[in-house]
Amino acid sequence: MSSVFWGNQAVADRMSIFRFLVHKAGAKVAIATDERFIALSSLLSEHPKSGHAINGNMQRRRLIVPHFPFVMVYALESHSVRILRVIHTSRKIAVNYTQKSSFKNHRYQ
Repeated sequence: MSSVFWGNQAVADRMSIFRFLVHKAGAKVAIATDERFIALSSLLSEHPKSGHAINGNMQRRRLIVPHFPFVMVYALESHSVRILRVIHTSRKIAVNYTQKSSFKNHRYQ
């Protein structure tokens, strides 16, 4: 089992998505979506290679879930997974996402 950490940008993405959904669809939908993010981070803890490698880079991956309009971009580290971004599928995703930004350790909950 790998530890899962949320990078600063992923935390900001998640908060932005939550606020948007509360405004547009209500708290119930926002909470259900956030719970899905938590479940996906738990899946990555158990199966860190679940996502597809990005542009052949085995350390940078994206988790695409059918019938869920968000993609989680994450990095495999020695004994952990770091979620870098949570992006709506209608947005263009850089295929070669390789950004290394500063991270605080945000454990999934």
